[in-house]
Amino acid sequence: MLFLDIPYVVENNRIEKEKVQRELALLEIDEKARSEAFAAVYNMRPRGVLFENKDLRQAQMLEKVFAKLGIPYRLAEVSEFA
Repeated sequence: MLFLDIPYVVENNRIEKEKVQRELALLEIDEKARSEAFAAVYNMRPRGVLFENKDLRQAQMLEKVFAKLGIPYRLAEVSEFA
């Protein structure tokens, strides 16, 4: 398993939700990962995205979008927030 942990920071609320949705929609990742990523960005309780099959390609695409938008994240073997 591979986790992309997304800690909540107040600055995330300043990022337009429509912009995040647009960027996530462009990615070739499964719908569950898209939904988890969007929910994690705006949720006060830290969350993350689980890639069960260690699909590094999907995780890397999501990392690029988060870096572009200024959203903090950490790639880990085990979730820090579970």
